[in-house]
Amino acid sequence: MTSRERVNAAIEFKGPDKVPFTHAFFPGALWTHGPKLVELMERHPDDFGNRGFHIPPEPANVIEEFTDEWGTTWRRRKGYSAGEVLKPALETWEHWRDYTFPPEDRLNAAFDPSRDWYALTGWLDLFERMQFLRGTENLLLDFADERQELHELADRILDRNLRLIEGYIRAGADGIWLSDDWGSQDRLLISPDLWRAFFKPRYRQMIELVRDAGRHVFFHTCGWTVDIWDDLIELGVNVINPQNSLFERKTLEEKLAGRVCVFSDADRQRIMPFGTPNEVQQLVRDAISTFNRSGGVMLRFELEPVWPYENIQAMYEAYDEYARQETKCEFL
Repeated sequence: MTSRERVNAAIEFKGPDKVPFTHAFFPGALWTHGPKLVELMERHPDDFGNRGFHIPPEPANVIEEFTDEWGTTWRRRKGYSAGEVLKPALETWEHWRDYTFPPEDRLNAAFDPSRDWYALTGWLDLFERMQFLRGTENLLLDFADERQELHELADRILDRNLRLIEGYIRAGADGIWLSDDWGSQDRLLISPDLWRAFFKPRYRQMIELVRDAGRHVFFHTCGWTVDIWDDLIELGVNVINPQNSLFERKTLEEKLAGRVCVFSDADRQRIMPFGTPNEVQQLVRDAISTFNRSGGVMLRFELEPVWPYENIQAMYEAYDEYARQETKCEFL
């Protein structure tokens, strides 16, 4: 199989020849581990066309502050990609009527239709963009106050996302990422009823646009999100990227396995930073065996600066060992 065929087979439960995976990393992982990590990734070409890795320049300051194109000021520790909002662009609603969104980040060229890898693009948010613009505390208070401006803000972001999706479809993308981290460690950040009333109809519009074009919908969401997994599946999400280390295996099997393809993440809180290479190898095997029913699983290795190189290496070695032999999962 080509990589593109392999990913399609996993998503559609058609029995890929092995489990697909993608590289992902924070820049600090490259600064920490240097050329040996670049060489390790290059020896493991992924199924999504990620190639030609290089070590980016390292900022001089450990803590950096910057203002993004939306007008939000951030603070972050070097080596990571996001950070925390220091001053939201819409700290009050005073200037809402005059607020202008930045230019849309459109793809400059179409994907090569003869490619053998799967073209995944997007990473479009809604809830998170609202948090970044208002600040999380302000936003949650807005919901409590039932502010009409919330609907206006959400709909403007939605309209922008729909235009971007149309552009990605025209460019020939195979799949489109939607991304909102919805969970704390043990519950949703808002009530499931409010999520269904406010956000679900807006997600439906984005998902239907992708699915009607014959493309796949990927949905990334960290934290305790089990309360909305059924909703995401009902809406037509093809691939869910959850923080599955938060959940018991029984819950993952009952709620996700065989129902939707899972882009399985690593255990960022315990095993990857603090575990042993043997634990890492078992982690990879467990992720594959939990979800892989005639496909139904892919692996996303988002490397962090604090992960020991031995654990990162063990993760790739475990993939080499189990990605093919576990594809039938005869013990499930």
